[in-house]
Amino acid sequence: MCSTLLSSSLEPHSIDWPPLVTTLVIAATANVAVGWSWGYRSAGAYAAFWALAGLTVLAARNVALRVYRPPGRLELAISLSMIAFAIVVSVGLLLGFSGWLSLASYLILTSALWAASLFLPASPWRPGADSADSTHGAPRVRPWIVGGVGGVIVLIAAFGIAHLSMTLYDALSYHLLFPARWLQERTLSIVPTPFSDEAQAYAPANGELFFLWLMLPFHGDLLARIGQLPFFLLSLVTLYALARRLGAQPQHAVYPAAFFALSRPVVEQAIGANVDLVCATMFLTSLYAGLLAVERNRRADWALWGVGVGLFCGSKYVALIYLPVLLASGLVGLVGRGAPAQPSRLWALPGLLAFGLPWYARNWMAAGSPIYPAGLKIAGVSLARGAFDRTAMLNTVFHTTDVRLIPVMAAHAFGPTLLPVWIPAAAIGGWALARRGWWPHAFMFAAPYAMAALYWFSLPVNVDTRFLLPAVAPALLPFAFVFRSGRAWNATVHMLYAAAMAWMVAGRQSEIAATTPWFMQGWTSLSGLVTPEFLLWYGILALLLTALSAAWSLAGPARARWATPVAVALLVTATTVLAIGGEHWCVPSRCEYVDATSPHIPLDLVYGWRWVGAHVQRATVAYTGINLPYPLTGEQLTNHVVYVNIDGRPDWRFHDYDRALRAGSFRPSPPLLATSSGELLPAAQAPQAPQGPQGGGHRSQASRPRYERMEGIRDAWIDNLKTLHVSYLFVSALSAYEIDNVWHDEQGFPIESTWAAADPRAFHLAFENRLVRVFAIDATGSAQ
Repeated sequence: MCSTLLSSSLEPHSIDWPPLVTTLVIAATANVAVGWSWGYRSAGAYAAFWALAGLTVLAARNVALRVYRPPGRLELAISLSMIAFAIVVSVGLLLGFSGWLSLASYLILTSALWAASLFLPASPWRPGADSADSTHGAPRVRPWIVGGVGGVIVLIAAFGIAHLSMTLYDALSYHLLFPARWLQERTLSIVPTPFSDEAQAYAPANGELFFLWLMLPFHGDLLARIGQLPFFLLSLVTLYALARRLGAQPQHAVYPAAFFALSRPVVEQAIGANVDLVCATMFLTSLYAGLLAVERNRRADWALWGVGVGLFCGSKYVALIYLPVLLASGLVGLVGRGAPAQPSRLWALPGLLAFGLPWYARNWMAAGSPIYPAGLKIAGVSLARGAFDRTAMLNTVFHTTDVRLIPVMAAHAFGPTLLPVWIPAAAIGGWALARRGWWPHAFMFAAPYAMAALYWFSLPVNVDTRFLLPAVAPALLPFAFVFRSGRAWNATVHMLYAAAMAWMVAGRQSEIAATTPWFMQGWTSLSGLVTPEFLLWYGILALLLTALSAAWSLAGPARARWATPVAVALLVTATTVLAIGGEHWCVPSRCEYVDATSPHIPLDLVYGWRWVGAHVQRATVAYTGINLPYPLTGEQLTNHVVYVNIDGRPDWRFHDYDRALRAGSFRPSPPLLATSSGELLPAAQAPQAPQGPQGGGHRSQASRPRYERMEGIRDAWIDNLKTLHVSYLFVSALSAYEIDNVWHDEQGFPIESTWAAADPRAFHLAFENRLVRVFAIDATGSAQ
């Protein structure tokens, strides 16, 4: 499917316009149908989105074909995607740091990049014999694999659209909040994250820039809520291409991608707006680009590898943990090569610096450390001081040295239904892969295990297995190398793989018995991806896609050219019907097509968000108590949501408090309203550290210092509310992470609730339940 689509739409001299235009019209129609049902009813927004997307793809296509010149169609798809993401990030960085974020600015700058790409030297391009999609007469991908995986992709997209970003906790905490605030304020500001991990505000944010790009035309999360889905699809293409490049046959190379698509952690990322899958995909594409660069040693290859590594480093702090693996792949063959070959690798530096450095440079200039709030220390020498050190980061229940937890963590990283299938495949296929030679085969085999070691020994929060996702994808490559020359063996492997994939989709309602900490509950569940109520629907959809794929493989060239529009029509129609229908068929709740892990958001909190969504528009809403502010922005981002400091410093952020505390200009007076801690642990003891505000005492040993909550002054807080023109106050009861270290009333609400309740003329209690209090603020009322 992929090869036919690319050959008809991307080759410069053989564009088959009727199928291409039909495909685009079908996709645009589905986009409008879904958006219209969710209240996005501006025709200009859809036109702007498709114009912006078209300009970005065309510019990326020109750069890929005229500069990179990939060896084949799959390489073209991968390089085009990487370059398109780079364009989105570069435009976002330029406009964001200059304070010019707007749809018009994006359109103008992207148009300029496309126009400039037309002046690049052009020459005829044709796929080469060394392409990963060169089949040399080998049979096509089995239709049942296309049907099985395609059906899951439809359910993933429909589920993600219908659940309005409510599938992943961090999406509501900051991944969607940041781009929403940037869009409203037209600049890339540091958005504080109180009552949460302080590092989130300073984390690299290339993924959030992509969500911002999706939000721009619609001024809302119509597409951003499933913003990781394109990276999910790119990861599947890259896994297939990587397996082919390592020597697997086409009918075998599809299995790593198929099992990755059915892995529970991967699916749960694909349905939401986190950036873990963005990070994992950029790691995978960088691995593939590095493989090609080592083989061909062209400047363009190394430049693309540098772009990929830069995009990877700029996506999450965890990328720094795995960076040595990518750098090692880039150094392959360096020793022993002649001098003329050496300078080509230097072309990787511009992309690496352009897309990886900006976020770290911003942190260093604004807060004093490139990896703030952590300090930077190399070989015992402190290069930059942060708010806390590694000792504080290890002071958490989410760091472990207990090797007995490794099997449970491995099950959660791969998915409990995939792990028992992966173990024998990794042993048999991994041995066959490693025996082919040290580069690239043994290197690719060893890379995931090296990453697992880096994860275990280097990452402070090493029980959060989503940080292991970049290692999961290459770890599945041995699935393609279990096959041998014997027909009976290969047929058996195909049947076992088919049974394993069916098992992963259906599963069973049980759990592997294991003694685990409280936060690992459910990590060994054997439930399938598709909920039992919708297995029949999935089966029908999978059969239709299987039949279409089979028909495609039998059709002649004249008919096969229309297979892409038919496939797209079936996929997007099914997705649209399921997404819209899911709002009505399963009332009072939404249809749960995918058995996704719950983010465990209390219903009382959701009811509070819904009340704000129904009664508050075009207002500034202040929040406190819990760092889940994104739903308060309302539909199409009509509300501006802020955290208001409880002292006389309306514009101070975490690093301002930290710097002032160390300088001695911030001396919170006791009794303090908050104390320092780790995550669910007291602050680590550090008797050698000087006490008091200047030295910090135990605060330097706590990953949650809570500087901005230590001192509270009611009149100063009210002045801050007025300065920021706040008209509503949303107060949540404190979570388990905060309640033992932050002042609260008998019901668990923070100090702002008490202050507001003391002045009912200025603060009218408009909504209340067990976990939420919403106050409407009257600026003319008393504030005594």
